[in-house]
Amino acid sequence: MEKEAFCTLARQLRGDILSLSRRFLREESEAEDNVQDTLLKLWTIREQLGRVRSVQALSYAICKNLCISKLRKRRIVPMELSDEIRLISTHDSQWMLEEKENAEWLEDSIAGLPTAQMQILRMSQQDGLENNEIAEVLGISEVTVRTALCKARKNLLEKLIKRTQ
Repeated sequence: MEKEAFCTLARQLRGDILSLSRRFLREESEAEDNVQDTLLKLWTIREQLGRVRSVQALSYAICKNLCISKLRKRRIVPMELSDEIRLISTHDSQWMLEEKENAEWLEDSIAGLPTAQMQILRMSQQDGLENNEIAEVLGISEVTVRTALCKARKNLLEKLIKRTQ
C-alpha cells in the first residue's frame, strides 16, 4: 500500500479509533496517543493490509488490545526493594511488640473465660458459626447461645477496661 492510500485510510479510521480509545482510557491525551500507536502498528503492516478482509475490524482489534495493555500497566506499581524495606521499618519493633503482646493478652483472656463461654465465643468468632448452628452442635437453645456470647463479650470488655486503666 502506497503512502497516499494509507494516509487516506488513516483519516477514515481515525475518528472511530479515537472513539473506541476514549471508551477505554480516561484522559484525552492517552486516547490520542493510543490512536497514534494503532495507526503506527497499521503502518508497519501496510504491505499485508491488502490481504486483510476488514482493515477496520483489524484496527479496532489493535486499538482495543493497546488500550487493555495500557490499563494493565496502570495496575502494576513498581516498588524498589529499598522502599519496601523503609515501609516495613516504619512499623518499628516497638509497634510489632505491642501487637504481639495484645494478641497474647486477648488469647489469655479468652482462655480465662468459663469453659462454655469460651467454647461458644470461639465457635462464633473463629469458626464463623451462626447462633442457630452453635445451638445445634452443642444441643442447647439459641437463647442460651446468645446469653453465653453476651456474657463472654461483657467479661472481655471488663478485662479490657481494667487493662487500659
